[in-house]
Amino acid sequence: MTSTTTRTPSSVTRARQAARTLALLFAVACTSEATGPNGQVTSTPTPTPTPTPTPPTGGEPERAPPTAKDDPPLRDDDTVWAGAEMMGTRFSIKVWVDLSAGQTPRAAGRAVEDAFAEIDRLEQVASEWRPDSELSRFNDRAGLGWVPLSDDLHAILARSKLVAQSSGGAFDPTFHGVGQLWSFVPGARPPPPEQIEKGLALVNWRELVLEDADAGKRGQLGKPGMKLGLGAIAKGYAVDRASALLRARDFPHHIVEGGGDTYVSGTKGGASWMVGIQDPDSSGGGTVGALPVRDRAVVTSGGYQRFFEHEGTRYTHILDPRTGWPLDESSSARSVTVVADDATNADAYCTAVMVMGPAEGLRFIEGMSALEAVIIPRDGPIMVSSGLRASYVPAPGKPLPPGIEPARAP
Repeated sequence: MTSTTTRTPSSVTRARQAARTLALLFAVACTSEATGPNGQVTSTPTPTPTPTPTPPTGGEPERAPPTAKDDPPLRDDDTVWAGAEMMGTRFSIKVWVDLSAGQTPRAAGRAVEDAFAEIDRLEQVASEWRPDSELSRFNDRAGLGWVPLSDDLHAILARSKLVAQSSGGAFDPTFHGVGQLWSFVPGARPPPPEQIEKGLALVNWRELVLEDADAGKRGQLGKPGMKLGLGAIAKGYAVDRASALLRARDFPHHIVEGGGDTYVSGTKGGASWMVGIQDPDSSGGGTVGALPVRDRAVVTSGGYQRFFEHEGTRYTHILDPRTGWPLDESSSARSVTVVADDATNADAYCTAVMVMGPAEGLRFIEGMSALEAVIIPRDGPIMVSSGLRASYVPAPGKPLPPGIEPARAP
């Protein structure tokens, strides 16, 4: 939740930067993707903002960027992969190319480029850090009446209200009124308590009012100074829209991932994709287990990768919107992974469950038929919701969570 003071590039400049970046990423894609054991994709929370797209480095010798005549490299498992820094985090897309059906790496690469362009477009809609974004313009009109909304922003805000209501405010899109007071970089300090109290007066999801009438979609924030922050739902929405675009391009078998928000579509050669759950104790991408997934979203949230320490206390980047303070490390989960039908819901509910804490969070998940979860508490065994216990696969050498049969372990 840190703001940068760099000049915001125009949409044309951003598109050109993204195109150049994607060309380089396709060139090194064969060696740059991070995977877990047995080639599984790992759901990893990566919240640290990175403002400028930069290609990854790898062991492969540098090559010239592909041209229109080049095909993206086809990996050994018949997939095309590319990644880019977008929406303040890292996005990646992996598409399985069905060669037997006449699909080609070139067509897959073009579909991936279009999917990244869609993510870039949505960042201009839903970023609270871009002063020229649609969301920033909406925030600037807080307390001044109705504001016309695009279909995308209205959809994100409508879903935000539903999650806020069902979670009892553990998720609240209006948290940015107090969230903007915090910075989570080394050397940061907590804001004064009186500023937090003042900011809390601007946090109330019920003050976000939406309409979808014949005249068009519109919304308003009830109090001057209120601000929406969509960092806990917009990435999931972008993942869903990118996946929908890939399906529309006739590539139904793929994975789209952005900062721990993953949507898994179809299969890889008829087999379920394996999504690993990162081990908070591992700095090298180790996992505690994996889930076989198809046509569902898997989102992981955790406070162990972005924090600051002050006077012996660690402050993580996940705020409780009801108090204005970061989650208490002594009682909060180390990480939460939520499985849902789409990444928009999984993203928002994952944050809500983190705020609730392990025990309350698991009870909440068990009461929601469309949600499942894997919760890694501060102390005690991993908690796996009832709907995942038959499919959860513990990583080799990891203890079995309650309710998991020993035969499930590799």
